[in-house]
Amino acid sequence: MSEKNKQYLIEYVTKLKQLNDIEIEIPKVKPEEVIKNPRQYAMDFVEAVFVSHFTSFAKAYKLGSDFGKKNK
Repeated sequence: MSEKNKQYLIEYVTKLKQLNDIEIEIPKVKPEEVIKNPRQYAMDFVEAVFVSHFTSFAKAYKLGSDFGKKNK
């Protein structure tokens, strides 16, 4: 691997690490609500996390796509 490729890989991993540094907050609901409909609770939880971190996910996807194109 050339020195240029090594440096690019290090930069890629560093940027990806920053984008993946997310805090997931568990929704505060009563246990009875979770027990009543655990599937809906899970769907709401996943949707909330996805929406709140969509920008980071999109940037990480683009970063990975660019990385793949440059290292064919």
